Amino acid sequence: MKKVMILGAGRGQVGLYNAAKRLGYETIAVSIDGDWPGFALADRIYYLNLYDTEGIAALAEEIGADGVVTACLEIGLPALGAACDRNHLPGISYETALISTDKLLMKEALMKGGVRTARFRRAAAEEDLEDIKKELDFPLITKAVDLSGTRGIHIAFEEKDLLPCFRKTMEATGKDYCVIEEYLEGYECSATSLIANGKVAFVLPTGDLRYGENDEVPIGHYLPYEDSEDILQQIEEEVTKAIYAIGLDNCAVNVDIMICRGKAYILELTGRIGANAMPELTSIYYGFDIHEMIVETAVGNFDMAENFAERKIPRTACIGEMILSEKEGTIRCLSIDEPDPEHVEQVWMFVSEGSEIRKFTNPKDCIGQIVVKGDDLEQCRRIADETVAGIHIELEQERE
Repeated sequence: MKKVMILGAGRGQVGLYNAAKRLGYETIAVSIDGDWPGFALADRIYYLNLYDTEGIAALAEEIGADGVVTACLEIGLPALGAACDRNHLPGISYETALISTDKLLMKEALMKGGVRTARFRRAAAEEDLEDIKKELDFPLITKAVDLSGTRGIHIAFEEKDLLPCFRKTMEATGKDYCVIEEYLEGYECSATSLIANGKVAFVLPTGDLRYGENDEVPIGHYLPYEDSEDILQQIEEEVTKAIYAIGLDNCAVNVDIMICRGKAYILELTGRIGANAMPELTSIYYGFDIHEMIVETAVGNFDMAENFAERKIPRTACIGEMILSEKEGTIRCLSIDEPDPEHVEQVWMFVSEGSEIRKFTNPKDCIGQIVVKGDDLEQCRRIADETVAGIHIELEQERE
């Protein structure tokens, strides 16, 4: 029986545990201690911090792991790469993991690889800002290189804004430098991809669902993503170049893209599948379980990925989004109307009666996830709204 080491045991990794079980593999959970759903699914559990690169690499060697995987999680990628390097396993290398988790190294690799991306500069001190003002065009974005999501990211619309933005970014980061890049004005989308044995199996552009006054917080995705044939072709070409530029192999890939003045720009990418229902949507749209493909690729079975082009793809319209709360308090009563069995694939509540919930401000505040499919996006949107309306929560202590 092949042994699959899964880094993380949270809800983002549950699909990997279930997929490995279906494939007949032994699952080894590696995570800090906690009430994680993956622990109930794992055959063995080891308590290690995912930042413990050396410890995880040594554990993979000790147990004779045949593959190391993760999903929806970036912090374990350097440890994953180190484990693959030491044990000669398929998967991203340690060097590539470092590049894909450091925005400066990533931007440098993208530029070197001829990938279309925003112009940028490294900034480590306030004195660097004077040259940057001359070299780059405003608006500018200051970015922490070691944080995910929108953390440590600030927009300087004018010269007077740059120093405060730089200071806020440097306060947030654990590094002594950050990236400052030109702000691309346009509309954002995502892409999911997978590369196996040096060959990109697919590039799937995905529409983003966002929340907030400036649509700054990602809360879900939808398929199909519709755009001009030219833009779709650009996305495929730039994503493929980016994957090779930073050296990804034998992994899923999550990509953020900006469409600006008719051109597709790569914002960033990393060697794991994205969150916010992206695995579920990819599986529905393409008609196969993406978690199984990730696991099989990680243990060196490349057939699923290499035969992808020969599959009959249903391309089913679907939406996946986080369930949010506009109120705070303790849940007194939680009930869910019977969902439409033909179109609702998932209603997954992360909370229960007695749980404390917060008014939504960032992805950590989400209280559940829904996934629906349909004949087209209009039908999916209607069913998703009806499904969310059928979730009833009463709070003991409602707080504004």
